[in-house]
Amino acid sequence: MKNIYIILILFLSFTIYSCAKKSDTSSTTATTTKLEGTWLTSCYTDSDNYSNIGKIVVSGTNVVHTSEAHSDTSCANDYSKWEYSYASLSIGDEVTFDDGTKGHKYTLNVDSFKHTPQSSSYVNSLNSANACGYSDWTLNTVRDVTGLTCGTTYPVKNTTGKGLYNLVGNNLFLGGHITTGSYPTGVTTTITYVKQ
Repeated sequence: MKNIYIILILFLSFTIYSCAKKSDTSSTTATTTKLEGTWLTSCYTDSDNYSNIGKIVVSGTNVVHTSEAHSDTSCANDYSKWEYSYASLSIGDEVTFDDGTKGHKYTLNVDSFKHTPQSSSYVNSLNSANACGYSDWTLNTVRDVTGLTCGTTYPVKNTTGKGLYNLVGNNLFLGGHITTGSYPTGVTTTITYVKQ
């Protein structure tokens, strides 16, 4: 009788184990290796009719995104420069886009947001508006605006942001950087960052 109990316990243990959900050992995450390096846009016009050049440099888990605005359509006359620095880049789940190409969700943490006025007229506008709480903006002088309200409120240091990217060959397309709510649902295909 004792042997029947042992056999019954073994049978039940095997049945419970075989019905348990198997863990998925395949990971849909990736390393930052494919993104490492320098990515550059050509000159493009934004919704405010400024011409821009964007640059992203990924080094390990650090990301620096620079956006240069120009007052002409050929990106020759400097107007202003933004430098967004991030740390702790982590690549998440893989995403398949409607055209069959692949990308990934990602997270990163704000390190700093810096702004540099590069034209006298823009310096005057910033000072008149008391932009970011300052009335002493000067030409070609970098100012850290992390956590400040400058028409828009910039996140404080270490705020986690969520993003989405699509990598097609040497072309990188981004879906924004969201610090509240869920991940972006798509990427912008009108701005292309090309691997240098």
